[in-house]
Amino acid sequence: MRKSHPLSLVLACMAAIACCAAQAEDTGYYGYLATGQSKSTGRKTEIGNSIIAAGVAPSALTSSADETDTTWKLQVGYRFNPNFAVEGGYVDLGKFTYDARATVPAATRHGDIKIDGWNVDLVGYLPFSESLTGFAKLGAFAYDVTFTCSGTGIPCSNQTRSASGTSTHYGLGVAWTFSRNWFLRAEYDVYDRVGDSFNRTGTQGTTRADITTTTIGVGYHF
Repeated sequence: MRKSHPLSLVLACMAAIACCAAQAEDTGYYGYLATGQSKSTGRKTEIGNSIIAAGVAPSALTSSADETDTTWKLQVGYRFNPNFAVEGGYVDLGKFTYDARATVPAATRHGDIKIDGWNVDLVGYLPFSESLTGFAKLGAFAYDVTFTCSGTGIPCSNQTRSASGTSTHYGLGVAWTFSRNWFLRAEYDVYDRVGDSFNRTGTQGTTRADITTTTIGVGYHF
């Protein structure tokens, strides 16, 4: 059976939300602060392939990567009616690191990838009860990526590089309103293909891969 893409699930949820009657009366401005874990896989492979292309024997290369970090975001939004809102804000996706050692030729390599940016999303809400609401969101993420590298044996060209661009952003979550104005929010987000790919030998580029986040936050309805 063909596996569904997460974006298809988000779009299906937003379509279902549009067809459902509202059960709550939440409208107006809100804001929230959230933190959790970010994860980005695939960058290790991209960096490793560039080192091999630069002359390191694959059998002589050992490497490791820290593909998770702490993420946080500050978001503000406006809820037009109980089912739809627009929100956006700042997102810090953390830093991902890479380390490698080779014996033929003798070489070491370390890399850091730091990512942050700004998002704007359309949010569809599906109230389950007066206090519990599900939501799906779809929008854009304007990112800034900084890549730094150092090493011995094989020179690391362009040791500090940066990339800016826009990627698709989507996610799912639930919100629990526990008082008249305060709410808790848990969500899963995907930031699609962030960064620019290395060239063959890794002398240009910042690596490119998806980033996923799982966060919990607290917010306030104004």
